Amino acid sequence: MANEQIRAVADKKGTYKPGYTAFLFLKITTIDGAPRDASNVDVTITNELGTTVETGDPDKPTEGFYVYEWDIATDQANGDYDITWEYDVDSDTYFEYQEITVAEDVTLTSWIYNPYMDAAREALNHYITCAQHIPVYFEQAKPTFDRNTYRFTFPRWNQTTGVKIYRNNNLIESGIEIDYFKGEVTFDSTLTQYDMVNADYNFRWFSDEALSEFLDNALGDFNTYPPHTAYNFSGNTRVPDRFTPGVIRKAAVDAIRHLMMCLQFQQPQQVFGGVEGAQKAFSNFETLKKNYEDEWFKLAENKRLGPYPRTIIISTPEYTLPGGRSRWFRYLFSSGV
Repeated sequence: MANEQIRAVADKKGTYKPGYTAFLFLKITTIDGAPRDASNVDVTITNELGTTVETGDPDKPTEGFYVYEWDIATDQANGDYDITWEYDVDSDTYFEYQEITVAEDVTLTSWIYNPYMDAAREALNHYITCAQHIPVYFEQAKPTFDRNTYRFTFPRWNQTTGVKIYRNNNLIESGIEIDYFKGEVTFDSTLTQYDMVNADYNFRWFSDEALSEFLDNALGDFNTYPPHTAYNFSGNTRVPDRFTPGVIRKAAVDAIRHLMMCLQFQQPQQVFGGVEGAQKAFSNFETLKKNYEDEWFKLAENKRLGPYPRTIIISTPEYTLPGGRSRWFRYLFSSGV
């Protein structure tokens, strides 16, 4: 019999278009949210006819978290595809299932997960780290019509912090599945209308897509500063490393501005302790945003100076007696860090 303490949930990101990459995710935890490593983790992709399209081994970025990149062939047929995850924990074998659709008319978002964007997004997370680790205590869930799945206010739960689920004020240790991506809890058995479900969890305010948009827009702003450039986060025109600190600071400014706007509304205010707590947080965010803005402006304005050392030629005219004129040139060499 499989270990009832082991729970897993699968998710997907990116686009599913022929010639591009789909990112498939799996999180494995104990019932109380502690991550668990698995062995023999395999991914199988089949089409609507049940024919195997691809098999492979996923990568493991962190404990209990697995990522598989499906490089979709350019001639891949449109349609629905089944994803099967198979893995072992404590000598028991588990299966998780997903379904994705490959189509020509989708919006491209695979740029979000290229290595350079990943690195920039991780750096941006450090600038706004508290917004990406927000605790929520004993929030009451909203039931679905079938009273099996219960939904909470905020998605994107942090797995490593652990989650506590309560049913009628009693901590639950079995019989549930936690979806960290969506912020949902599914019970193995149907609850009654009199049951109350609460949770302690820790979540990220911004999604990967939102952070990537902040970074992409910040780089677009940086490109408009003289001299005009066309840098991006991939390809031959990738933004030079010396400019990324400025871009990340500008992205942090936009993220904080977004968070400050959210604090004008009732539901986000509750995370900060109500109206008064939200007002205090707003004031602190304003100061932090101003500091990042000042640093961003200095870095952007220095873009025109270029790298050092460099050579500057200064031409100084000199005049002789009437009837003749000559010039000489003085070369000034300067260097810096």
